[in-house]
Amino acid sequence: MGRYSGTESSPMKIMLTHRYFWPDTPPYAAILRSIGNGLADAGHDVSVFASVPSYRGKIKSPRREKLGKLNIFRCRVFSENKANPPVRILNVLLYCTALFFAVLRQRPDIVTASTFPPVLAPWVASLAARIVGAKFIYHIMDIHPEVSRYSSGRMGKGFLAGLMTWLDNKTLRRSSAIVVLSEDMADTLGKRGIGKLPIHIINNFLLEDFGSGTPPDLSPREKGQRTQIIFAGNFGRFQDLPLLTDGIARCLEKHTDLELLLLGNGADEARLKAKWGDHPQIRFLPFTPFAKARKTIAAADIGLVSLAPNIYRVSYPSKMLTYLGLGLPVLALVEPESHLAKAIVSGNLGAVPSERTAEGVAEALENLLENLDMNGKRQRYIRDWVRENSSRETAVVKWQRIIEEVSGN
Repeated sequence: MGRYSGTESSPMKIMLTHRYFWPDTPPYAAILRSIGNGLADAGHDVSVFASVPSYRGKIKSPRREKLGKLNIFRCRVFSENKANPPVRILNVLLYCTALFFAVLRQRPDIVTASTFPPVLAPWVASLAARIVGAKFIYHIMDIHPEVSRYSSGRMGKGFLAGLMTWLDNKTLRRSSAIVVLSEDMADTLGKRGIGKLPIHIINNFLLEDFGSGTPPDLSPREKGQRTQIIFAGNFGRFQDLPLLTDGIARCLEKHTDLELLLLGNGADEARLKAKWGDHPQIRFLPFTPFAKARKTIAAADIGLVSLAPNIYRVSYPSKMLTYLGLGLPVLALVEPESHLAKAIVSGNLGAVPSERTAEGVAEALENLLENLDMNGKRQRYIRDWVRENSSRETAVVKWQRIIEEVSGN
């Protein structure tokens, strides 16, 4: 397809990029496929550049394939795990190098990149886009290096933090559009002090399973069993799960029919299992891709979201829209002043602790349990709210408008 000529509604050659793409298991891998499908359905020529599936291993996909209307290109990387940092660093370099030359080779009209690998991948993609005369769209899932500063990570300190901020500011200035997930994230970028930025807010949405039809490996509860509250996701340092579970545990003795499900794994897994592994009302379930875990999550009564202090400023939990899209009210351990908390309260979507303590978590959970709707009325209300405010279709329409804006259509 030729370069954009200025004709109204001209189809564009769009290159979506990210380290992970479906069938890899990170949420963004599925999100990007949904966005790509929507843009392709609108008549654009859409390709995706990613690495071969490598997030959890054991997934095989060809380096090149046609997936519906999408053209998929994948570069090779080494198998990796968090216990082998040198291989992870090598894979970042391999992916970013391949990304740079892929943009030069394909010469798209529009290039997108998100925030993994952090800072470096979008910087590389935006530089390559500028060289070939393409517009660049920066889709920010997490704001770096601020997220490392709030979570006491290595990238948030000293010279490295300064370098990462300098590189990321270069990317922001090269961007024709910047997409963030929340008003809180937009406010954080505004505090960079680099002038007015072309920021758009488009939240995530309920992930598609793309017709996998795979039955869940886990056994969802039947009606009449215990009331279930579920946390599904990463047990990492961003989640503050020890505090969340301490608060929930205060309610378990009073509510003997209540069960807490912790579905996933991560850095805090050993710590949580050491404290709660023998509790009769707390169950640990292994990490399971969304297509398999969906039925288990939908069968629960309350979804749990937990963010460490200040993380709401630089990220937005993808599981939030997963729970709401499946009709679950949410208990969210997050600062009450955040836009996330305000949306939960104003939309009657769940509860937010008034203070960041175990007692505050327990009080918020008690309020939810007192108003738990077992006849499905509230679940239908929540699903309707999602359809009206944060559906996949709404997000794709917003992406189409951004494409029109940056292309001049």
